[in-house]
Amino acid sequence: MNLLGLNGDEGEASYHVMKPLDIRSQSDRIDKNSGFATAGFFANSMKMKIGFLCGPALVGILALGLFQAHAADKKIPTIVVAKTEASGVASWQPAMGEGLAQMMITEFTSSLPNFKVLESVALDDLRTERALGENGEVSAAESVKKGQWKGADYTFKSTVTRFGSKQNTFGGGGVPVPFAGGFAVHKSENEVQIDWRIVDNASREIVPGAAGRAVGVEKGTGFNFSSWGGGGFNENREFMDSALGKATMKAIAQITDKLKTLDIGPGARTLNADAAAAEGAAALRKVKGVVKMVDGNQIWVSLGSNNGFAKGDKVKIYKALEKKNSKGEVVATINEPVGEIILLKVMKDRSMGEYQGPAKIVEDMAVLDSAVDIDTLDQ
Repeated sequence: MNLLGLNGDEGEASYHVMKPLDIRSQSDRIDKNSGFATAGFFANSMKMKIGFLCGPALVGILALGLFQAHAADKKIPTIVVAKTEASGVASWQPAMGEGLAQMMITEFTSSLPNFKVLESVALDDLRTERALGENGEVSAAESVKKGQWKGADYTFKSTVTRFGSKQNTFGGGGVPVPFAGGFAVHKSENEVQIDWRIVDNASREIVPGAAGRAVGVEKGTGFNFSSWGGGGFNENREFMDSALGKATMKAIAQITDKLKTLDIGPGARTLNADAAAAEGAAALRKVKGVVKMVDGNQIWVSLGSNNGFAKGDKVKIYKALEKKNSKGEVVATINEPVGEIILLKVMKDRSMGEYQGPAKIVEDMAVLDSAVDIDTLDQ
């Protein structure tokens, strides 16, 4: 029997023929008295299995790890699901809208790695929980505080534009569905059509490529609306087992499959917040400091974390040069860059970096973030 394994001598994923395991050898035999394999047999078996992992399987595992690490670094957008509207079936819109939204929330949460789904239907229940703390029924340490909810980048909006069968149509311009009278759809071809789109909450723009129409078709027994009771589709087993229920799930599955393919970054809400945060951090760093101390090649400056600086940031050092006219009057003072340091230690109000250049650095020389033009601060 020929087995493939890793050529360990070369350290590469090349293959060579391995000899079959000789269970008759002294160390790898089957114990004739007990009928069990010896420890040597199992040890060599494990070595053989590890050999298989060292080829393409190991490469695949490493690639998967790199992919997961990349996905972890990427900021995942947040999304909420709005209650589903029903075109032409307004009389049963409230219960159906919430019921279908519940179904979509469940499906999206369990199936979409590219979105973080936030609760949008049970908000009153969450407010009730928060009220327990506000009323003093829950201790301040364990209560839910107002203002801690996450914001949503996007809203998923959907409308049921068709909900019916070949024999009878209830929706999409057909005959409205009554609540009374024991109406039921029997053996038929049932169809559910849902138009959907994703909207950026900050800009109100519909995300390009994130809109469509899903159609679910199912043959079989329909749903008796007289037994529904307005409790929401996802809570009614008769609906879920009916042809209309299965057609609905097919439509939702189509939507979910499409959403899985979308590579959508954070919305304008997050981008605007990040830009504002970056602008605030940059404003902190637009301040001149001075050299506080020179200790050999270690330069201590008066800029620290309070000014938005961190380890690894670059700071330029400037020498002031006075420009005088023929009368000896100082007309202007210019700042000439003489060196640059990379911060190795950062404290709240001071930092230290090492300087290796030829210029002589002395105390009270001006220092500034290397990315900032010093002349713009003097204007």
